[in-house]
This record gives sequence, C-alpha cells and structure tokens, in this order.
Amino acid sequence: MTVSKVGKKYTIVIPQEVRKKTSIREGDQLIWAVKGEQIIIKPVSFIRLAGIVKSSSLTSSKEVEQALEKEIETDVKEAL
Repeated sequence: MTVSKVGKKYTIVIPQEVRKKTSIREGDQLIWAVKGEQIIIKPVSFIRLAGIVKSSSLTSSKEVEQALEKEIETDVKEAL
C-alpha cells in the first residue's frame, strides 16, 4: 500500500509504484467514483472509445459526444 498527500487546490500525485503498475500517463483523463468510503480511480480508455466512434454510423458531433459519454458512464458503473 502506498500513501500520498493531498496538496494545494486538492492536487494528488500518483505514486511512482502505482504509475509503474498501470497505464496512467501524464495528460490522461481519469474517471473518479465513490463507493461507500472508497474512492475508485480508473483511466478512460480513449483507444477503445476511438474504436467505437470509427466503427459507428454516427453522423453528427453531438451523436459522437453522446456515444462517448454513454461509454464513460458504463466505465464508471463497472468500476463500482
């Protein structure tokens, strides 16, 4: 188990031990979910999301945005 500290403006540094074991990189977006007393942090898989957009028949940017939001919501539910 690794401990980190909440800094100014509530910033959190992901410990090197955790970064080495995950695919989290600088600039990645993370999904945050709370389950009881636990905080779940999960990287957003943009490669999977890009595949959804590429293989879909969505025509407008609004449809693409809605499809991506739906997939991210699914990721959050799976994390819980």
